[in-house]
Parts: sequence; structure tokens; C-alpha cells
Amino acid sequence: MRFKISISKSLAILTTLLLTFSVSLFYCQDYSKIVRLSGKISNPNSDNIMIIGKDFKKVIKLSSEGEFSDTLGAEPGYYSFYDYKESTSIYLEPGYDLNITLNTKEFDETIKYVGIGDRPNNFLASYFMFKEKNAIGNNAYKNMSAQEYFDHSMMTFEKSLTLLNQSNIDNESFTSKQNETFQFELLNDLIESKVGSEYFSGKSTGIITQYLDKKINSINFKDTLLFKSNYPLKFFISYFTSGLVANDKNCLNKFENDINEIQKKDVISSLKRGISFYNEEKLEVYYFTLKKLLGNDNSFQQIKTKYDQIHQLKKGNPSPSFNYPDSSGKSISLASLKGKLVYIDVWATWCGPCLAQIPYLKELEEKYRSKEVAFVSLSIDQLKDSTKWKKMIVNKELEGIQIIADNAWRSAFVKDYLIEGIPRFILIDQSGNIISPNAPRPASYNEGNYELSDEIQILLDENL
Repeated sequence: MRFKISISKSLAILTTLLLTFSVSLFYCQDYSKIVRLSGKISNPNSDNIMIIGKDFKKVIKLSSEGEFSDTLGAEPGYYSFYDYKESTSIYLEPGYDLNITLNTKEFDETIKYVGIGDRPNNFLASYFMFKEKNAIGNNAYKNMSAQEYFDHSMMTFEKSLTLLNQSNIDNESFTSKQNETFQFELLNDLIESKVGSEYFSGKSTGIITQYLDKKINSINFKDTLLFKSNYPLKFFISYFTSGLVANDKNCLNKFENDINEIQKKDVISSLKRGISFYNEEKLEVYYFTLKKLLGNDNSFQQIKTKYDQIHQLKKGNPSPSFNYPDSSGKSISLASLKGKLVYIDVWATWCGPCLAQIPYLKELEEKYRSKEVAFVSLSIDQLKDSTKWKKMIVNKELEGIQIIADNAWRSAFVKDYLIEGIPRFILIDQSGNIISPNAPRPASYNEGNYELSDEIQILLDENL
């Protein structure tokens, strides 16, 4: 796992998504119970936009001029606003009537909200710009002491609070949620720094450890009223799971003694998700902790099955095979690429993050053009969308080997590699054995910008 410290816009979005639900909308409506969205997208990347929350998705069509207007049912909370390649977090409440304008060429810099609900959302737009400006890249992080990183994190946290207080937002629900988000981002960032420094780098984290221990000891985990808020439990889950990776035995003691049975179920669910998302460094720790906590009940047997599947993907094991058609209909198999390193990009035409990697994948292909490396892009689009896939290959001048799976997410290769999210990159050696089932992406985020990843280049060079 490549340890990243910068808090990117995507992390801020992920940590703020809350429970939402959809309702049917009819002609006669009480507009105090719905959200109205309208606006204009300049230089749109697609013919629609999406509003996404937990168990919620709304696709809104754009006109030929990039304009849109629609209504949706939404409880108060954070949602993601997607324009195919780009995304941002928006805050919605029943009764909001927002007009949104932006230019995708400068997405974050130009997004603007006007109407009912504009202040919280204009604050979020400015906050994300602030976070990107103050993000620490991997290179800078490597040269920072624990004290320097702690000071930077506290400065960012305090400035975030100041920005919120100066925004004059008359919405207690939003400001309360945002304060919790700031708290959790700070603590989660410090936890990741502690684990990254102690476990992966062998550095001491003195002041960070002291601060986290003080925070965790200040929370009464048996106070059920307190846990109506998400923040304390989310903090404990991060603290607990990260502590397990760092081999902190006090974490298990805190689990046994400090939290109630309902909260224990949430912690166990988090560990299960850790298994599901195949975090290599945490896998063993999560598995054996769950074995200790769950014994041999049915729930653990499901986890054991997943664990055994993941172990089939260990480095050096034979890779699952594939045999899929390219855009001309010619079958391409893994066996036909024997003798070359095989770098596989599992993607889809509808996947914004996948498309964002393409320029850097092209750069990587150009750099290794004279080497024995096969660059394979495996689309998991539905076969009924193969025309769209072929058109994108031409329009975006995609190179390398372009193939499409036979059954989208249910294709054997996708299931064998336990792929639950894309883009996903895989590296296979010249003999068809696994080097990395979750290889570095072509692009990495550093010092506020995306650039060609050193990590994947090092991995390729080591295995040529």
C-alpha cells in the first residue's frame, strides 16, 4: 500500500456523505419537501450529471447548451455532484432551490451556487480549494517530523473552523455537521500519519500519539446519547483498526472494555469492510482479529471464504486467465502475452476516475514502448454498450490492447480478482504469475497535482 497523507477533495467528499433517501415525485408537489436544482455546465464532459448519496442516485440530463433543471427528494445531508470526470460535495435540504454554474475546464475554481441554500454550498466550494492549496504531497511528508506534521494538521483544522465561522451560515444543522467533519478529518489524518510513520517507516510519532490517546480517553463510549453523532464512533473505528495494524494491544482492551455491544457490531462491520476491499497490509490483522472476536459463527465463515479467495491472489501465484475480444473481434488471451510483463487496467467508459487515468496511462505506454510490457485495457462495460466502447477507443485515441469482458462485473476474470471498484490495475509477470493484484495507478497525487507515478515505474523496472 502506498501511504498518502494529503487530504484530497475526494477524501473530504467521502468523509461527509450521510444517509439519504429518494421519494417519488409527482406533478402536484409540496416544494418545501423537495430540492430544486438548475444551472448550466460549460464544456460538459457528458450529456448528464449525477447526484449521488448513500442508496441514492439521480441522473439529470443536460440540454445541448449544457443547461439542466430537475427536482429530487432529499433529506438534509451531503451528496456528491458528478460531471463524469469531476465531482464535488454539495449539501442539500428540502426546500433548497439552487442554480449551479461551472466550467469543467476549471471545475473547482468556477463552481458557483445562487438561490436558497447557496451559502453552505459556496462555503464547501471555497473549503475544497483551501484544502487542495494546503495539502501535503508525499515528497514533502517524507521530510517532515511528527511535530511538523502535527503543527500543519492543527493549523489546517483551526483555519477550517475560522473559515466556517466567517461564512455567516445561518444553518445550525449544516455547521454542526461540518464541525464534526473537521474533527474527524483531523483525527483520521493524524491516525494515518501515526500508522504510516510507525508501521511503514519506523519513525517515532510522540506528540501525535499523545494527542490521539488523550482524545480517545476523553470519550465516554458507553454514552448512547453521544453516539447519536457519527463522529466519536468513526474516530474509534479508525483508531482501533489502525492500532491493530500498528500492533497496539491496548486497542483490543479498549474494544473489550470501553464500548457497548451495538458499537462493537459497528467496529466488526468496519473490519469486515477492510477484508472486502482487500487492503493487503491490514488483511492479516483484520482476519485474525475477527477470528478472535467472532469465533466460528456463520459470519466468520463468510469472512474465511473471502480471506481464502484473497490468498489465491498472493504474489507469485498463477494469475486467473482471460480470453476476451478486442475492438476488431480478435480474441486476446493472457496466455498469448506470455514472455511480457502484463499491466492490466480494468475500467469502463462511464467511470470518471478511470478516464482521469488515461492521459497518464498513455504517457506510461509511450515511456515503455520499447520494453517488453503489454498494456491491456479491459473494459467491463455491458456488451450492449460495446459500440460506445469502440467509439471511445477512436475518439480518445486509446492505445495498447483494448478488450472487453464478456459479462461486465460478473465476468470470470473480474470475479476471480475480487474486483469491487474501478479503476483497478493488475501486474502479471512474464510467466503468467501475479506480481500485484492491486498495482499502483499510472497517476499519483503529489503537491496538489496529478503526475505520472514513480511507484508504478519502479515496479515495472524491477520486473523487466
